[in-house]
Amino acid sequence: MGRMLRALCLCAAALTLLGCDDGAPADDDAGPAVNADSGVDGGGVPPEVCMGPPTGTPPELPDPPAVEPGPELDCGAPEFIGDSPLWRWPYLESVTASSARVAWTSTGGGRAVVRWAPSPDGPWQEVEATAEMFPTDRTEQARDYVGYDATLTGLSPNAAYCYEIVEDGVVLARNLRLDTAWDGTGRPVRILALGDSGSGSADQLAVRDAFMERSLEGGEHDIFLHLGDMAYGSGTFSEFEERFFDIYQGLMHRVPVYPTMGNHEAKTDNGQPYLDVYHLPEVALREADQERYYSFDYGNAHFTVLDSNDASLIPIFLDVNGRITDDMFDWMVEDIGGSDADWQIVVMHHPFYSSSERGIRHGNVEQFRSVLEELGVDLILAGHDHHYERFHPIDGITYVVTGGGGAGTRTVAPGPLTAFAESVTHFVTLHVSPDEIRVHAIDAVGREFDGARITR
Repeated sequence: MGRMLRALCLCAAALTLLGCDDGAPADDDAGPAVNADSGVDGGGVPPEVCMGPPTGTPPELPDPPAVEPGPELDCGAPEFIGDSPLWRWPYLESVTASSARVAWTSTGGGRAVVRWAPSPDGPWQEVEATAEMFPTDRTEQARDYVGYDATLTGLSPNAAYCYEIVEDGVVLARNLRLDTAWDGTGRPVRILALGDSGSGSADQLAVRDAFMERSLEGGEHDIFLHLGDMAYGSGTFSEFEERFFDIYQGLMHRVPVYPTMGNHEAKTDNGQPYLDVYHLPEVALREADQERYYSFDYGNAHFTVLDSNDASLIPIFLDVNGRITDDMFDWMVEDIGGSDADWQIVVMHHPFYSSSERGIRHGNVEQFRSVLEELGVDLILAGHDHHYERFHPIDGITYVVTGGGGAGTRTVAPGPLTAFAESVTHFVTLHVSPDEIRVHAIDAVGREFDGARITR
């Protein structure tokens, strides 16, 4: 795939930083920064302080092209039946133009099905869910439970469906809605992206509330990209429940989640809880690497999700002669090179470029970057460093660090390659159209403090 010409329209607003630097050590295992609301005396800087306010209004981007409206369907108010065996609310995964995967957990352990229909009046279809037992000696949680998942097939593109969860004939959740993927024409893919959130802090909840307001009022998000460190401090089953699923459950029964393994998720049993709570595409060249990296298409974009943890990427794939050689690398080259999507987006936890106090952690950025350039990658999204940063295009690739999802912020010192950087709690939305990607950085009180257009 030849390298495409790209231009970037730079639009940024200055943001006044009010005491959000924590001075945390540049340590992968440092955990939440000291200004996270973690119960440490003096550590709970109020969200309204760490969010801003901006010193000015961001320049307005040109109006986006007209798009077709999404499907209209009222399934009713989502209802999750109290005093039922439902443990983890339903969450969507691997949504395509013709299928969708629904997962949940229950303490009941009975025969479970997903029922769905193009309207609340039917006609209803159902598919039986597969079941996997999670006993307490495996999860170290309070109760045994069963993990269920079911794949709905034969769906239409650009369509909406009502669905519900039924176990042994009893409805556990009803009035839920899912939308299939668009076929790449008519409207942009709308992405919610954030990383380094899973501390259970007030900042995390503030970010959640800000993007939920946008998602519920405007139907703004088609997919949810989490860039890793979603379950501090060690990615245990309990931490996943309390700091990820419980917090984002109101989003994920409606918007499919596509996760990235962070260094904190990798701490428990080499990331096994992460692998158990998700059902990701199995595309790895080695069986031991299944679900640690994967790819998917949505609309006119191809997403390649990499595992950047020590065993896979740090240092990156070097043999004794300094050549890159690794199963994930070989798969990545074939995966991106074989895609004909309009846009190539790479997602990973650790950034290749960052102006934080941690600095660049990868020893062979130049070798790896040159391959991504040759493959025609347009955008690389990463977390790990607890700030927001967007770089000027580096040989055609725009790099964005979005690690401000709620686990505190850290010092950032922008360099000459930086287009905009700020140490602020935030999330990012992206609108991917055939001719442009719009990047919007938004703080936890809903202010957009950076915006850009990537065009070609």
